[in-house]
Parts: sequence; structure tokens; C-alpha cells
Amino acid sequence: MPVVDSVAAEFAGQVDVIAIAWASTYEKTASAARGFLTSGATRWLLDDSVFADFEVTYQPVGVFAVGGVEVNRWFGSIPEQELRQAITDALS
Repeated sequence: MPVVDSVAAEFAGQVDVIAIAWASTYEKTASAARGFLTSGATRWLLDDSVFADFEVTYQPVGVFAVGGVEVNRWFGSIPEQELRQAITDALS
């Protein structure tokens, strides 16, 4: 998440980056999110319906959507340059 948060800061105002995650409890997940998402550019939320909407059955997975429509999906971590390029491509 720190890489995603860093790239989100670069594209602030151009894209919305939302981290959706869960752990054993809301409090534990919120605490972890505060430690990973330090730039303020990535919004964190806990919403089980989003997992269902994008058919996410486990973590970590990244879903890149434009206008609510999925355009890219990856499992596990993604190289910083690849994430940056995906956002750049979507903005062009």
C-alpha cells in the first residue's frame, strides 16, 4: 500500500484512489490503514459490498476502474512503474 499511496499522491486531483480492506476488526483495519496511507491522497474505507461488486474473493487484489467499469485487475503487489503507467494510460 505505501507504493499505491505514493503514486496516488502524484495523481491527486486527477484520479481517486480508494483502498478497501478488512482485517479481523474494523479498529485493527483502520489502525493498519493509518500506518500505510500517510499521504492523505488515498481514501480508505471498509465496505463489504465493494468486494461483491467487483467479485473480489481474497486479498490482496487491485482493481482499476474508470467510471465504475473495471479496466485492469492484478493480484498481489504491482510494480510502481506499472501502476503509474496504468493511470497515465487511463487519463489519456
